[in-house]
Amino acid sequence: KTVQPLIDDDLINIKKTDFWLEIDIKSSILFQSGEAKLSEDAEDVLATIAKLINEYPNDVQVEGFTDNVPINTKRFPSNWELSSSRAASVVHLFEEEGVDPRRLQAIGYGEHRPKADNNTEQGRNANRRVNLVILGQGDARRIQQIRSQTLKQTTPEKIEIIDPGQNFNPVFDIQ
Repeated sequence: KTVQPLIDDDLINIKKTDFWLEIDIKSSILFQSGEAKLSEDAEDVLATIAKLINEYPNDVQVEGFTDNVPINTKRFPSNWELSSSRAASVVHLFEEEGVDPRRLQAIGYGEHRPKADNNTEQGRNANRRVNLVILGQGDARRIQQIRSQTLKQTTPEKIEIIDPGQNFNPVFDIQ
């Protein structure tokens, strides 16, 4: 109910899975092109979300994404730095709003996990985003692995959710 006006104005989208709640924030309201400093409007939106996050103990991943247009400035030599800095800006604001920093992570994906086609302006706009991922209860590393796997997939039909009850044995786990 608190964020319904933001949803109605198409500023955020919310998705829920069995493992996390994802809040997709349009970067057009967050940042100027090629910048990581939050706009005043963004600070208001994020402060509202921070109050909601503070009501629950869950860990929060802040994920930054860019389009595939190259950037090469002194501050941002690539989209990696830009996406990471944008995620960090949100994390800093959440901390200022009272969210326990031990619950927060800033993750930059650069241009490498697009959700739309970068060949159109509309697609590039969709790819410039920040996602807030509120992790469910349980093994945080396993949930993060599942989240990472879903971001690598191109279509929802291809997403393979790992059963948290499975005995997961990663390649680097030598027994």
